[in-house]
Amino acid sequence: MKIVMRMGKAELVRRYTVFLLAMIVGSFGVTLVTRATLGVNSVACFSYVTSVYFPITMGMVNILFNCSMLISQFFVMNAAERRMQLINVLLQVPAMVLFGFMLDFWLYVTENFHPENMPYGYAVCFITFFVGSVIIALTIVLQAIGNVAKLPCDAFVMILAARINKKLGWVKLVFDAFLVITAAIMSLLCSGFTEIIGIREGTVLGALMIGPMVQVLMPYFAFFTRWIDKAKEQATQSA
Repeated sequence: MKIVMRMGKAELVRRYTVFLLAMIVGSFGVTLVTRATLGVNSVACFSYVTSVYFPITMGMVNILFNCSMLISQFFVMNAAERRMQLINVLLQVPAMVLFGFMLDFWLYVTENFHPENMPYGYAVCFITFFVGSVIIALTIVLQAIGNVAKLPCDAFVMILAARINKKLGWVKLVFDAFLVITAAIMSLLCSGFTEIIGIREGTVLGALMIGPMVQVLMPYFAFFTRWIDKAKEQATQSA
């Protein structure tokens, strides 16, 4: 992803406002999917399983995981790309830190929310999961509209797809499958081969649902694009 460096101050502020909103909203979406207990989304599987078996929060694991993805980008890129993309990569640092801390914040706020223990538990869990999935899809929409930074795990997949000259969708699918399998193996090892946690029907449904949801939601949030474009037009007129 290339960032346009000649943005006006107002446009840049609005783009980062949308992006920050995406991080806050997105972490809440992941929290709801986690609380639904129907299986977390593929990218969060490893973080969730690690937080269950080890004394570290899900948000902190998420930061460490994204940090490894950030470093991995430098190994995938060639020397020229490293120089050109350095600023873009560095902008991912505050994004991953904010997302991780907000994830822990929302998990703390919702620590007493257990939909599985409510009447019609499975139905409530599914509604919670569905709402969380919609919010995650909205996060992707907002990131696309803001277009100033990405979480390292997303950026890594994009760079890898370009490097090996494969379609982004297929690379993303293999990457997600790898994360799910890794989380499943870790769960088996840590439980003495007695259970697999965090991976259920919701993990599969989320992978199938979120992409189409993005396409459905995009037109309804075009007002953010117009809001950003208005700042761009004002900067052009005053130049």
